[in-house]
Amino acid sequence: GVEPGRCSGSEPSSSEKKKVRGQRGHRGGPGSSERPQTPPSLPTQVSKSVSAPVAPSPVPPPGLAKRMKKSKQPPQVTKDLGRWKPADDLLLINAVLQTNDLTSVHLGVKFSCRFNLREIQERWYALLYDPIISKLACQAMRQLHPEAIAAIQSKVLFSKAEEQLLTKVGSTSQPTLDTFQELLHKHPDVFYPSRTAKALQLHWQLMKQYYLLD
Repeated sequence: GVEPGRCSGSEPSSSEKKKVRGQRGHRGGPGSSERPQTPPSLPTQVSKSVSAPVAPSPVPPPGLAKRMKKSKQPPQVTKDLGRWKPADDLLLINAVLQTNDLTSVHLGVKFSCRFNLREIQERWYALLYDPIISKLACQAMRQLHPEAIAAIQSKVLFSKAEEQLLTKVGSTSQPTLDTFQELLHKHPDVFYPSRTAKALQLHWQLMKQYYLLD
């Protein structure tokens, strides 16, 4: 099964610290500042028990690092929390774990505010590196109603692996809900846990509309 991420703000175990140290040298390819590397210790799915990032992604550029230091001041923390709602943070975490691409998150996720790419990058790095913001955000996400969490999970972006499987349902075929239910049954390790046959069908139809199928 998938190990859910911690959201307690507790110290990682010594074995986890070794894992993290071993992963610090790994960087993404070109544009890695916009494609956060998700280490193996980070969960591939966010389970119903709210998870938060617990491992490092690429080191932010110097200018961003300076702003992050300033964000540790209490007034800035309050201001930041005011704009980023708990639902926004959960959407962000889910979306990054699915796509590993902050640009895709910026283009594809509808947050409560119209955040620009820079704001999304800064929030992601703050959740990873700023213990104050991360702890407060975690506590707030835990207070979300289960129905609100379910609604957020139903909006999670499709990963490339999920779309790759959907392309195998040819554009000239006439798939039924059973077709997509069978796809879910065959690939539970690929599809996000909250996916339904109807959700797959709707996304397949959207891909067909934009000629993205085989």
